[in-house]
Amino acid sequence: MLRLALGVVAGLLVGVLVIFAVESVGHMLFPPPEGMNLTDPQAMRQVMMVIPWQAKAMVLIAWFLGILAGASTACLVAGRRALAGRITAALLFAFAVWTMISIPHPAWFVVAAVVATLAAAFLADKAFGRVRA
Repeated sequence: MLRLALGVVAGLLVGVLVIFAVESVGHMLFPPPEGMNLTDPQAMRQVMMVIPWQAKAMVLIAWFLGILAGASTACLVAGRRALAGRITAALLFAFAVWTMISIPHPAWFVVAAVVATLAAAFLADKAFGRVRA
């Protein structure tokens, strides 16, 4: 049980760091409009309407890689327990859902985010998880 918990914690840390790193690259490549207050929810709604689709795609890539790395790490730290990766993927996906609720995203993005996060979780599960009897 301790390895399972450690796996989830390690997976969350790795996942969040990967998401942060990839999103940071995206912000450098596609900076938000000048003068936008990114801590203001109303300003974030406006930003989402004007940023290019490539900037949104970078967020999808960040979530995919973050969940893939986080779930994989969780499985490995937990002794290849698939459950650790699944819990980690579910928690990171919950953060993604919270973001999509907090900041309105286009419908194509929401569908793509669900597909990308589920694909990442599936890949990590198949590569590093082993169901325990």
